[in-house]
Amino acid sequence: MRALAAISLPVLAVLALAASSQPAPTFSDNFSTGKLDTAKWSVATYKSPDSKPGVNLGMYVPEAIDLSQGMLRIAVVQVPGPDGVVSKGGAIISKERFGFGRYEFVMRMTSTSATANAVGTVRSGAVSSGFVYFNNSESEIDIEFVGDKNSVWMSNWLNPVPSTPPSLDMKSSDEVRQSNLSDGFHTYTLTWSPKTVQWFIDGALVATHSQHVCSTPAYIIIQHRGTNSEKWGGKATLGVTRYMYVKSVSFTAASTK
Repeated sequence: MRALAAISLPVLAVLALAASSQPAPTFSDNFSTGKLDTAKWSVATYKSPDSKPGVNLGMYVPEAIDLSQGMLRIAVVQVPGPDGVVSKGGAIISKERFGFGRYEFVMRMTSTSATANAVGTVRSGAVSSGFVYFNNSESEIDIEFVGDKNSVWMSNWLNPVPSTPPSLDMKSSDEVRQSNLSDGFHTYTLTWSPKTVQWFIDGALVATHSQHVCSTPAYIIIQHRGTNSEKWGGKATLGVTRYMYVKSVSFTAASTK
């Protein structure tokens, strides 16, 4: 036992030194205080993507945001309206912009589970995501889960003329199918460098892109929105509330060495 202890102490010291040498996050939040940190985040209160007159009146509303479970929960509710479906979801946006580095989101994607660890099912008509975005996709990198497909899309956009909307030929995308992404929490990581973007789920590399790599610093956005479309997110599921959960988000700037 003495010999084992004598060997273990130096090993432990080396491990501790290695851990302490890891770069500290430049930005982080674990949403554990019971209220949103408004020094870090703004709450979206505008029309959500995938809105279309007569089809889907999508909006981000503050009441969709909840932090009473010691983490971030964002709800989506869809009801019939006089002019198509009314879809109410929520989003938060970082007040700072960030650039090259490592972004990590610990999230449970959209499902019917009203509590963080209960059983829930995936339903059509909702999109949950963590991503970085700026100025008409001048910079955009997505981790976007679509309820109708039960899959997540890893995409990056580079709009060279941000005064006009982006087109589909300005992005690179990969669809990742893992049936358990809405069943519980997973760690989603993206690394953004001048030449590539890479995505990881629970430490496993799932996509690498070297085209349409953007460079302008962008906001971190976490959102859950309702859709009513054959193309993206799926047709609305009326009267069934869905939820996404986020335990933490962090950004670690790339080394300048």
